[in-house]
Amino acid sequence: MAVSQFSAAYVQHAAQAGQLRLQKPAAIHAPTGRAEYLLRELKQAFVGKAGKSHGGFAEEDAPLKPWLAELIEAKLGFSGLCDKLWQHLETTLAGTSADLDAHLLVFIESLAEGDFCHLFLLDHKEGLYLDSDLALADSLYLDISKLLGGARINISEAMSASADDIDPPSYIALLKPRGDKELADVFAAFVGSGEPRDSKAETETFLEAVAEFTHTMEEQQAQQCRHEVVEFCLGQDKLGAPVEFEELSSALVEAKAVEDEHSFAEFVNAFQQRRDLAKTAALIPDRSKLRQFLRLSGRSDQMSVSFNADCLGDAIVYNAEEGSLTIKSIPSALKLRLLQHIQGDD
Repeated sequence: MAVSQFSAAYVQHAAQAGQLRLQKPAAIHAPTGRAEYLLRELKQAFVGKAGKSHGGFAEEDAPLKPWLAELIEAKLGFSGLCDKLWQHLETTLAGTSADLDAHLLVFIESLAEGDFCHLFLLDHKEGLYLDSDLALADSLYLDISKLLGGARINISEAMSASADDIDPPSYIALLKPRGDKELADVFAAFVGSGEPRDSKAETETFLEAVAEFTHTMEEQQAQQCRHEVVEFCLGQDKLGAPVEFEELSSALVEAKAVEDEHSFAEFVNAFQQRRDLAKTAALIPDRSKLRQFLRLSGRSDQMSVSFNADCLGDAIVYNAEEGSLTIKSIPSALKLRLLQHIQGDD
């Protein structure tokens, strides 16, 4: 199994009452198929959540980094790691105004591409079920759909990270709890994550390079190229993986959007040099910026407008001086609705 270790603890922190209770397991049990299934479901929920940040450890305040290194080097057992984590969680929560009533789940996963540590804050939910006598009974179960927070740490990358690396660190993917800034800060401090990468700004700059790359193409080829770039990036985002520019270049050739296998990656590299940007070979994509690249939208209290960017200049004309949009090709459903509305007024 990919899951090599699994454990969990239950934590209750009532800040106003000054109460903190941590229920730890009596022993660490070998992971079963249930743990494998649970991790698979949690990873899917984690990847699907928007608002994750990516970065590395804050070196001055990241006890988890040496603990994971000792785990991989077999200097620290998984039970010892969990004991340190439970104590670290109590220390991080103590004295804060963050309320918490949740389970902390810890997984160590060994894959071909490296070792990973997954941390999840998960709520439980009450429900009913029919027992073997078909009588109603109460049940508590983990509510995977209400993932409070989580972190995915690529241990292998974290151990090999160097200040000389081209790309800024992104071996930690962090999902902070929402709706409670104090709790979000506590969880980030517990993980020990440092300053995150600005994925929105990086994606905006990347899309500027894409627009410049396709500027001299025939319109049909340019549209296809932009579409393939966005689809590839969104696909990587769904996998929770970065966008490697060389890999994207090859994908554009396979889609017959470009002919030269290295042309796009080389263009991005030259674009970074011209803009005096830090040289990077990969992107952590921001899905909202990617979708905006292909679709223009806006709304007010009385109007909502959304259309593919490719429609601009053909089916839709924008007059900057008048601040107006002229729609030349109205969707059939909207045309019918307009006729019905006019006839109704008559």
